[in-house]
Amino acid sequence: MIVRRAAGEDMPYITRIAWRLALDYPGLDNDLFFVAEERGKIVGILGLKDFGDFLEMRAVGVLEEYRQMGTGRKLVEEALKSFKGKPVYLLTTIPRFYEPLGFKKADKIPAALKKDADWCAGCDREKCTAMFHLA
Repeated sequence: MIVRRAAGEDMPYITRIAWRLALDYPGLDNDLFFVAEERGKIVGILGLKDFGDFLEMRAVGVLEEYRQMGTGRKLVEEALKSFKGKPVYLLTTIPRFYEPLGFKKADKIPAALKKDADWCAGCDREKCTAMFHLA
């Protein structure tokens, strides 16, 4: 398994995976992505939006048949390593996945991360947790 920064030619695959996993959002093609590749096939994605002082991690997903193999963990670790020293925030319904990777629950989040109802339409708001990672 190879985890790397996405290249421009990866965007159609990233978009397809994001749509398949219900992780697509307006502006997706403007974000920085990492991809997990298995035998030349993109099987996982991780998106980052740079706000200058901090990053937002979003659209983290792995195709069903490649889960439980450490793919998601490798994507997160590579992204964090690439932006070491910069705070990373995320909104998630699976905090248990991120806690062993050094993420903590955030009491406050930057105003730029407050989402409108359309953004959160696919999520269970009661299960949504804001988290942050400081390298």
